[in-house]
Amino acid sequence: MMRRWPLILLLLLVPLAQAASPSTGPGGAVRVFLDRSHVSLGDTVTLNIQSNDSLGTPDLTPLEQDFQVLGTSNSSSVQIANGTTSRTVQLGIALKPLHAGTLTIPPLDVGGTKTQPLTLHVGAAPSGGSGRTGDPVFMETSVLSSSPYVGEQTVYTVRLFYLPGVSGSLGDPSADGASLIKLDRDHRYTVDRNGYAYQVLEYSWALIPQRSGSITVRGPTFQGDRLAVGSPGALFNNPNALFNNPNALLNGQMPGIGAPVSATAPMTRIDARAAPANAGKPWLPARDVQLKLTGLPPNGEVATGVPLTVTLSISATGQPADALPEPELPAIAGARVYPDQTRDSTDDSGQWLQGTRTRSFAIVPQRNGKLSLPAITLNWWDVAHERAEQASVPARTLHVSGTVPPASNAAAPPSAASTSRPAAAAPAPAAAPTAPATFHGSEAQGFWRTLALASLVLWLLAIAAAAAWWLRRRRTSPVPVEAPIATAPEGAAKSQRTLQAEALASARASDVAACERALLAWARACRADIVGLTALRSALSDPAQREALDDLQRVRWHGGDAAAACAAVTSAFAEGFSWNDTRKPPRPQSGELPPLYPSRD
Repeated sequence: MMRRWPLILLLLLVPLAQAASPSTGPGGAVRVFLDRSHVSLGDTVTLNIQSNDSLGTPDLTPLEQDFQVLGTSNSSSVQIANGTTSRTVQLGIALKPLHAGTLTIPPLDVGGTKTQPLTLHVGAAPSGGSGRTGDPVFMETSVLSSSPYVGEQTVYTVRLFYLPGVSGSLGDPSADGASLIKLDRDHRYTVDRNGYAYQVLEYSWALIPQRSGSITVRGPTFQGDRLAVGSPGALFNNPNALFNNPNALLNGQMPGIGAPVSATAPMTRIDARAAPANAGKPWLPARDVQLKLTGLPPNGEVATGVPLTVTLSISATGQPADALPEPELPAIAGARVYPDQTRDSTDDSGQWLQGTRTRSFAIVPQRNGKLSLPAITLNWWDVAHERAEQASVPARTLHVSGTVPPASNAAAPPSAASTSRPAAAAPAPAAAPTAPATFHGSEAQGFWRTLALASLVLWLLAIAAAAAWWLRRRRTSPVPVEAPIATAPEGAAKSQRTLQAEALASARASDVAACERALLAWARACRADIVGLTALRSALSDPAQREALDDLQRVRWHGGDAAAACAAVTSAFAEGFSWNDTRKPPRPQSGELPPLYPSRD
């Protein structure tokens, strides 16, 4: 059977060679045809000109009245029929209709030969999209829920169908009144549609309405190239094309090379619902919410004056981390609470976003006896079962024992009395003794480590103050010079320079995520009150720096030109941060100590 295949192929090519017989003109046989006679507005059609002789470059100006000329391609083939060898040259012209209706391809002058006029029927564009089964490429869209709540995540999916030989790029969808976050769950498979073997690429986005009412999602656009319909000899360049489009053989057409193709996904509409009246506060629509408190001693025993570090985490299925409330501890009678920075993470590898916010707190018991930790609750709305739910951490009681050392009161920050409110009601105190980042309240040596560190800090401050006093006495210039700040050691400036270099290096490498982390670490080293990118943006006075942060966030979560966004960061922050004068923190007064828990990089 395999030996008969070349003979069968040659027999099939005989009528095709006869169909390409000369039409007019002395300059050789010229034949003109379209790859299809009916298209939709927005589709691309190929005008093919064949000749048994060489083809000159025709004047394409007459086409510009009704078409946009996208490009041309050339191909040639050799045919053998009944022992006679002939050569066919083909010119392919990619056209995009400018309007719907019955359009006429006017005669073109090809080497002194006028081609025959052709008729093309152009229909209206499909609702919000272009392309259909039988085309080299088309798209379909779907949404998991057409009526989600405001703030609820649903899944928007785009399926790109394309024939072998098609290559190109796919843009991003957009929506006014909703956010779209790309999910890392692409799929690739093959389907059969009306006798065509299509490759399918499936992409998904997390779609989150930001307002109630009707929202339109505009589908992405595909731009690429395909194996164009051309001369019969082009079959040898793409043998699979015969099986992908068997009707082309009956029409005397075979695939050639290089015609541009495009398709637009149809629009999708959703109707976002407002939050129910019985949903409670805060409004948090999700599929599951977990509230966890870790770090409590198993035996429930803690020591007076020794910090105990606990971590409160909020995780939600169907929400990004930045949509979750900030973890807070309620008031704890008999203890001081010092909060750390909030850390966020969002997992986009599944169908549902998995957002998590965590925050550590240092709890310092102030007296012996029982220390009651109140219950912690968080209201949320179960979108799967349409009901209000509540995540909670039960109340706990700890037993405090030990003796408060006399030195502990002396080492307490001057502002401790005014900042002893719990973390749930106030930010971290402006000044407190330096302590390790992680505490082990059940270990006896924790107290002595804290005391030793506090003593070391006081000793360094005393040396710095003496040095500053000596330098002032040594001044001889009448021009007043600002004295160095005793609480800003030289190593801090060096650390800021290092962090700035790391941030700019990440930007030059076009690593959006690393650039974002490095910027935040740099900002925290400069300003302890910067707890996130939102706080950083509010603290900046330079519009270019704020816009660079916005572009960085937009590219990370919605996609785009990472190189351009990182280049904007490099330009905006090359000279450092431009802080708002109204948000500058007050300079530490004489005798104040550094923060108890400095912000972590």
